[in-house]
Amino acid sequence: MARRIALLGPPNVGKSTLFYALTGRYVKTANYPGKTLEVNSGVLRGKVEIVDLPGVFNPYSPKDEDEVLALREALEGDYDGVVVVGAPHALKEALALVEYIGRRRPVAFVLNMVDLGAPQLSAEELSAEMGVPVFYTSAARRAGLSELARFLEGWSPDGPTPVKAVDIPVRPAARLAGAVFSRPPLALAALLALSVASVLAMFAALEGAGPWPGLLAYLDPALDAVADAIASAGLPPVLSSFLADGLWLGVSALVEFLPYILIAVSIVVLYEESGVIGALGRSLESRLVSLGVPGRGLLCLMVASACNVPALSTVRVMWGRGNRLMTALLVPYVPCSARLSLFVAIAAVAFSSRPYLIPLAVFIPYAVSAAVVFAAASAYRRLLKAVPAVEGLPPTPLMLPNARIYALKVWFDFKSFLAKAGLLIALFPAALWPLTHFGPSGFVADASGSWLAEAGRAFGALLAPLGVPWQVSTSLIAGYIFKEVVWGFMEALGAVPLLSGLSVPAALALLVFTAVYSACIATVASMAGQVGWRLTALSLAVQLATATAAAYAVYFAAGALLI
Repeated sequence: MARRIALLGPPNVGKSTLFYALTGRYVKTANYPGKTLEVNSGVLRGKVEIVDLPGVFNPYSPKDEDEVLALREALEGDYDGVVVVGAPHALKEALALVEYIGRRRPVAFVLNMVDLGAPQLSAEELSAEMGVPVFYTSAARRAGLSELARFLEGWSPDGPTPVKAVDIPVRPAARLAGAVFSRPPLALAALLALSVASVLAMFAALEGAGPWPGLLAYLDPALDAVADAIASAGLPPVLSSFLADGLWLGVSALVEFLPYILIAVSIVVLYEESGVIGALGRSLESRLVSLGVPGRGLLCLMVASACNVPALSTVRVMWGRGNRLMTALLVPYVPCSARLSLFVAIAAVAFSSRPYLIPLAVFIPYAVSAAVVFAAASAYRRLLKAVPAVEGLPPTPLMLPNARIYALKVWFDFKSFLAKAGLLIALFPAALWPLTHFGPSGFVADASGSWLAEAGRAFGALLAPLGVPWQVSTSLIAGYIFKEVVWGFMEALGAVPLLSGLSVPAALALLVFTAVYSACIATVASMAGQVGWRLTALSLAVQLATATAAAYAVYFAAGALLI
């Protein structure tokens, strides 16, 4: 049986980068028994299983369930030894962990990121002083990994490793990394710039920019050709509709969604591996704590402005279970790029006679969404007992990511999304097909006579008092699949011409409702993986209620201002 080694360390020391550097692509995800907390495990050269445990800030005073679980697993789990990973900017915390673990388990110490500031002692000298094996590495530069791997392959400790307390002087260079974001105003400006850049990068890659027509310009004709081939195959109408508008629609939706995920995951991992998320989050925590939003949580919400799904994957790097749960529940309130496209399309028709109002109309749902996020954060913080800030958390240095490890992480996150949500996305339209193609009179070619339209009339009662036609409200039900298909449903139900007849307050209320009312099925599946299905279902109900309340508030406020 392969030996098992646990990796443990403070946050922001490159522990996961070291893990990927040692295990490569042989990575799997597992849960603690009875817990939803995920951990990664991999195999080193087919001989040693390495388990990457969550970060521990202070072993003597754990403030979060994650720390308690990680410490308990490191001390009581079935491991042959524990490797504590530290970094020059977090030496104090790492050495405290080495001393704590060494009292009960065999322990070794790996000082990572030495390219950003190495100690004045050599690894051999430090090992002699501490009484434990010591290695200096730079996982991002793959320095020192061969020596560490050889040691782990042959490490056969006999028992606990008492550690001598030492003071390690570090060259000042390590303390300068990440200082560019040490001031909150600069950090906030950088955050806004990165948010805009992320959305623009997504749009440019998928929708096109300049001579580049966009990736979807190549995908859509190919997918439409298959749908046309199914329609012209001479099959019975019901079977043809099920294949084209059910099964193939789901497959097409998944194929079109994958580029969104791949690009967004690539951006997210780049921010993680470069240290930007940690550096910005730490700088903003002191200012955001009064609003109830963790600093790193704001980074996750920034990513959500491009796409909600990969934003949920960034939640896993946050310190504290309560913070992770709270941020995951906030992500669906952030309008993604698909919702932005819908805002523009609705506003362009609704305000066609007043084009000067279109920019304001697109801005209002964003402003309301921001207000909802902060209000929800305050409520969730109390309900989930989230810790809004971690005092004294070590700074995160900025660095250039290693290309190989970067690609491995992107592939692992992309593959994890496919495994968790891919099948659900592909089959959901097929499961919904009977509602869109059958009605009281049986099979219908026109969706306006379907059971979905019947249900939509009930759904439309939410916005009917505001003057929003049921055809428009019913189209929004499609947003539970993907926001990209809402406009197509509006065209099918004849809702698009009705938009121009909306009053200004009604149009603004519709835009606000569209911004908040639901997450798409991909986001729902990803969120369920983070917080569980029960909390996800509750979140969907709260979103719908919040969207309705916000729409009515905007309607009456706009009406009062226009009187």
